[in-house]
Amino acid sequence: MAIGYVALVMNQLAVFADKLWLPVNTNAFFQYIWVMSFVPFAGVCLAGGRTYLLKCVIGYGTGYCCLYALVSMMQMAGVLPARILAELVSDLDFRGARIFLYSGLAALTYFYWLVQIRTRITWVSLSFFLICALASLLSLSRVYLLVIFCLSLVFMISPKPALLRFSAATVLGVGTAFVLSGMAIPSFNPFDLFASDVSGAYRALEYEVMRDRIFADPLWGFGMAPTADASKPFLGAYLIFPVDVGSVGVWFEFGLIGLILYLVILWRCSTPQRSLPMKYGWPLFLTGTMLTAYGWMAPLAIAPGGATMTGLIFAIGPTAHIQQARPKEHQQPISGTLKRALSARQV
Repeated sequence: MAIGYVALVMNQLAVFADKLWLPVNTNAFFQYIWVMSFVPFAGVCLAGGRTYLLKCVIGYGTGYCCLYALVSMMQMAGVLPARILAELVSDLDFRGARIFLYSGLAALTYFYWLVQIRTRITWVSLSFFLICALASLLSLSRVYLLVIFCLSLVFMISPKPALLRFSAATVLGVGTAFVLSGMAIPSFNPFDLFASDVSGAYRALEYEVMRDRIFADPLWGFGMAPTADASKPFLGAYLIFPVDVGSVGVWFEFGLIGLILYLVILWRCSTPQRSLPMKYGWPLFLTGTMLTAYGWMAPLAIAPGGATMTGLIFAIGPTAHIQQARPKEHQQPISGTLKRALSARQV
């Protein structure tokens, strides 16, 4: 998996360089390295540290949400100087200045405390749940908030993995078909429906630019630019962010092969984590369904804001059956030769 991902990214960097007659910038790979987090995570799981890893991630995520909520409120109140958080703040539309949220980790932590209060309400679990919910609200990310709210509602009413996975897959399928419909009907731009909003209008513009480049090379797309500025000579004066237009953005950067693999990744993310105890299995599963349902709008599952959660899901799933098989291996009868050797050693 790791070798295949590296090969795909390096190929797409070469595709971009070839289109602009530039040397391939191999160092640009490191901005896409977060998907590779499943490799060290899998190593920890195979070493027997799966529960410890999850405890660390939840602990770190809870601390992050507490800090994010505090800093966001201070920033909105004007307590902090603007230059301190300039690189982390977005103020491009009517929602005002807001700090970018590490959505994947925030969702995992939110769902962890949601599961805790559904099982047994304590002051600690309720307090951390409210803080994590506040952190997500302060992000002002409308689609993200809608997705986690709907998943929370379904989980509280009827916690059935099959129902949640079906719901996430349905949202992904319908949303992806809607976004890709503009590829089949060139006169239609799906984001024109949201053009009354500043964010929607800019996405509609990005969609037009990316669609033209995909039509020029449907198999490989436009390739991966080392930086947003690097594509300006080819795309015009506007900065283009492929993450803004969901599946079309993935096709634009990763090509058709990458788009297909992306949809496979989203399907795998929504697989129930049955090998884990409920306190960890449910939060990880709910986070995976969030990445799946949100995937039609933004490729959070492979973007820096969520790729490490995808890595965690991919690491825990494939290594679970190996851990389950180990106790059986230790129960295998000891051979006669080994028995005699152990007996002699004891003597």
